[in-house]
Amino acid sequence: MLGLAGRFSVALWHVVGLLLIAALLVEFAPDVWRRTSRWLRYRRAERPQSAATAEAQSGADWAVGYFDEFRRAVRVEWRAYVGWWQRPARGRYLTLDERGLRPTPGERSWDPAAARILCFGGSTMMGMGVRDAATIPAVLARRLTELGHRVAVSNYGQLGHNSMQETLTLQRLLKAGERIDVAVFYDGINEMACAEQTGRADGLFNEARRRAEFNLLNAERRGDLLTAALLSAVPRLMRRLRRLTGLELRGPLPSAEVDLRGIDADALAGAVIDAYWANVQLVRALAAHYAFRPLFFWQPVLASKRTKSRDEARFEADYTQHPEARRRLYKAIVAARRNHAGLNASADAIDLSALFDEIADPLYIDLYHLAEPGTAAVAEAMLPGVAALAGAVHKDG
Repeated sequence: MLGLAGRFSVALWHVVGLLLIAALLVEFAPDVWRRTSRWLRYRRAERPQSAATAEAQSGADWAVGYFDEFRRAVRVEWRAYVGWWQRPARGRYLTLDERGLRPTPGERSWDPAAARILCFGGSTMMGMGVRDAATIPAVLARRLTELGHRVAVSNYGQLGHNSMQETLTLQRLLKAGERIDVAVFYDGINEMACAEQTGRADGLFNEARRRAEFNLLNAERRGDLLTAALLSAVPRLMRRLRRLTGLELRGPLPSAEVDLRGIDADALAGAVIDAYWANVQLVRALAAHYAFRPLFFWQPVLASKRTKSRDEARFEADYTQHPEARRRLYKAIVAARRNHAGLNASADAIDLSALFDEIADPLYIDLYHLAEPGTAAVAEAMLPGVAALAGAVHKDG
């Protein structure tokens, strides 16, 4: 009897062992293979990011090193009210100071008579993909100084922030006594991307994940915590099992994305612009009370660029299973912004969405971000409006 039980145990161990080996191969063998092949091809374990080698970079010798540095050093941490904030980092191409902000020329040495200009936005304002001297606020600071304006420009751009988060950041700065003469907002793509990800207006990036994580350390969610830990430890295996079995096997973790094919793109686009318009009005109310001048720029996006390079056409299909539905939504949001009566009648709301529509040269390094020439062009398009307000500050002073 013991012999039979022993043979059964050995056979069971062999089966379990083979299953374990198969699971380990499914989970880790692809990574080993990719790292080996990348080392043979690029002499490095990681392939250069596509944004570093995009056509719009024109072979810039710093781009690969920049994105290596960005991937290694740039992180965000939890921040009350706004969700997250960049951590300090210092590298060869990219700096985030002790406030988590990119530096701008002359900000640290401004005199009391300088016009204090704060720039708000997401990663495009922060300057993802460009060096410290080439961010929109850095170019604005340099060009305004060349035009004879005394300015102190701060870059409050934060990865992934949308206009609601920027409005909250502005409120917190005003409560803390920050002096502001001009507040510049640069928005659009994060309003679009959050609507794509959540299926509604005024959402946040990765909102479903934050909801899944809420109170995960509380005792009543201990089971969810353990399940999430197990599932996230072997994500590739879980994806294979989901496809093979048709089961969710997600625990508290959210599904990947909203299916936009069943959503009314025009209705969602209208809601996105209405939410943005509400944020514009909130900032105006703060400006009237705290005596600063706001400017709202709606940014150009790849979806409306008529002639796309090979890379730019490829970027439109990144990070989605439904590129046509995304394109339809993004174009609907651009059209809703261009046709919004309140925004079009506002001198402080400037639509830059058509800035690159007719340019055939490659400008984008991914779905959202521009190479340095494109970023410089955006800053130049902003310059007349910002210069006029900076001049008015000096005149009033």
